[in-house]
Amino acid sequence: MPTTHWGTRPLVLFDDPAFDEHDPGDFHPECTARLPAIREGLAGHPWEVVRPRPATRQELLRVHTQEHIAEIEHCDGKWVDLDADTHTSPGSTRAAFLAAGAAVEAAEIVAKGGYAYVLCRPPGHHATPHRAMGFCLFNNAAVAAAHLVALGKRVAIIDPDVHHGNGTQDAFYERADVLYSSLHRFPFYPGTGRAEEMGRGPGLGFTLNVPLPGGIDERVWLTAFRRLVLPALERFKPDACVLSTGFDCLEGDLLGGMEIAPQAMAVLVGTVATRWPTMAVLEGGYTVENLGYEVRLAATALAGAPLPELDETPPSWFDAMLYKWRHPLLA
Repeated sequence: MPTTHWGTRPLVLFDDPAFDEHDPGDFHPECTARLPAIREGLAGHPWEVVRPRPATRQELLRVHTQEHIAEIEHCDGKWVDLDADTHTSPGSTRAAFLAAGAAVEAAEIVAKGGYAYVLCRPPGHHATPHRAMGFCLFNNAAVAAAHLVALGKRVAIIDPDVHHGNGTQDAFYERADVLYSSLHRFPFYPGTGRAEEMGRGPGLGFTLNVPLPGGIDERVWLTAFRRLVLPALERFKPDACVLSTGFDCLEGDLLGGMEIAPQAMAVLVGTVATRWPTMAVLEGGYTVENLGYEVRLAATALAGAPLPELDETPPSWFDAMLYKWRHPLLA
């Protein structure tokens, strides 16, 4: 394995052994082996590691309903099937509260101009204000963004997971203080994320979806990021950014169906982090043997390591796709 450049910016990692106690069941892709693989990939890093506190009810209520929080509390100590994909074990409720609490603590670092990475399980971006779904119990990225807003910050959420973050979109769909932008495979689970979904009421124009076909490589993906997402961010002028880093968009993933090189995630993360104070939360990524390397690339980019050089020349058909995006932030 090549020598790692760990970057030049201080980075705080949030991690806790309790995250490993969330066990969605045998043969589930969001398995207990994910974080041990990431820790191995980050072996030798120079960064501070913080064990988080649980999120408070007030912090969760900025995103989730009282009823949803009570449902997750009711799962404490139990094996519960919340839907066909989303299950709890006796340790899942504690893990979910700690994951959301880690996101809040990371947001406080970013609010002061710093950088943080939340290495949590369960993931969050499918959890809507009202329900758990898609392996997710609480929406960690949304809870972080809502906390940043409470601290007086203008926030952008960038979600490169292969699946559209329907829960994050729902949380801010009618708000103008948070920009939600997603690069995702479409059509694909959960069926949301069309380009026409741009927000509602005061939030109209503050959701930017970039649905992309399966099988694309990093040339298409990074060009879409640079031509669509990055200009929207620059026009929105956030004070801080939250990244929903889902590594299931990368080549070889168990669920993703994309051909994106892992270095491309580092380019996206590093490009955002050089412009704005940024935190990342772990979302998808299900080929365990790849995950440590993929997260290491992203984490070092967040910490300011030199970014990989990739061929970003898009295929000839890419420009024909751009007609889809008639978006206020791209006018």
